[in-house]
Amino acid sequence: MKTNLLWIAIAWTVMVAPTACAQRGIEVTPFIGGQINGGLDLSTPVYNRLDVQNGLNYGASAGYLIGKYTGVEFMWNHNQADTLAQPTSGGAGLKVFGLNTNQYLGDFVVHFKDRESRLRPFVLFGAGATNLAPDRSHVYSITRFAWVFGSGIKYNFSKHLGVRLQAKWSPTYINTATEGVWCDPFWFGCWEKGDSVFLKEFDGTVGLTFRF
Repeated sequence: MKTNLLWIAIAWTVMVAPTACAQRGIEVTPFIGGQINGGLDLSTPVYNRLDVQNGLNYGASAGYLIGKYTGVEFMWNHNQADTLAQPTSGGAGLKVFGLNTNQYLGDFVVHFKDRESRLRPFVLFGAGATNLAPDRSHVYSITRFAWVFGSGIKYNFSKHLGVRLQAKWSPTYINTATEGVWCDPFWFGCWEKGDSVFLKEFDGTVGLTFRF
């Protein structure tokens, strides 16, 4: 359902927005690439870590230039990968489920050349949400806060068509694990000390850009 809504929004941008607004500066890019995933440490008698395997990722971005060098965009990124549990006793990891990951990110993009330049390096940063959905019975999906940093190059073949090469890093916050209690000897107070846990991913993609 979420994927269908995304494609409806992109279709509206492509077909309606340019004529309705009579403005230039819209860019829509479907992309595909490879994703490197991280893992999570566990504290159980049986398993001590979950590792999400690397795999294919794909998605789309739809953006609008708000200045000569700057723009905003929405990005959807999908990845499906096996997840292995590492036994505390050692040995090979065991597959426990396949993990479907969908990221929904709002980005701010800064270009180093203007829109009419053929070669346009850029950097991006932003935030959004990641939905993690295991394909295992009685294991429910969760949605967590995520942020993104990335960079790449846009190459324009013409006023309306180009290619986009990009690399991004987008960690997802999972939870905060309690490490113990810390006490201040001067203020006579004690607090739980926590360690934030993140699921990290890095990917590289290539996409065809339609410019309006």
